Amino acid sequence: MTTAAPVPTTPLTRDVLERQLAAEIRDRAVVSAEVLDHRAAGDLDNNDAYHRALERLESLDRRLAQLYAALSTADAEPSADGTVQVGSVVTVVFDHDPADVTTFLVGAPEQYALVGMDVCSPDSPLGRAVLGADVGDVRTYLLPNGQKSTVAVKDHRIELL
Repeated sequence: MTTAAPVPTTPLTRDVLERQLAAEIRDRAVVSAEVLDHRAAGDLDNNDAYHRALERLESLDRRLAQLYAALSTADAEPSADGTVQVGSVVTVVFDHDPADVTTFLVGAPEQYALVGMDVCSPDSPLGRAVLGADVGDVRTYLLPNGQKSTVAVKDHRIELL
């Protein structure tokens, strides 16, 4: 298991995430009890209430993982050198093609549902290529298929989640 570097957050955001986490933990306990109650009714193949409760439990577990990931990478300070870091929102141009531009957050993939934008893991080839870069820097990195690609940093900023 890899641990992502801390992502800058505001104290208010951290408080909101912690409150959401507490509420989801309470909900999980309730839904878990419902699963057990419905399971005790027997005949799981024809027990719609059991299957709905189980789906809700799985959904809560995914949400809890997202919240834990967001909190585990919280509280970094923006770097003094002003380069791309974990927590940066980066706009890049791929292979010198002005039509191939994308913007993403460098952070834990579990944060996608929280930030509503593409997330690039800092441990991925692209993530490693852009870390430490500044506007105008061009980096070459190796794709999983063995080919090389270039990425030019067009813009970046720290996004306080």
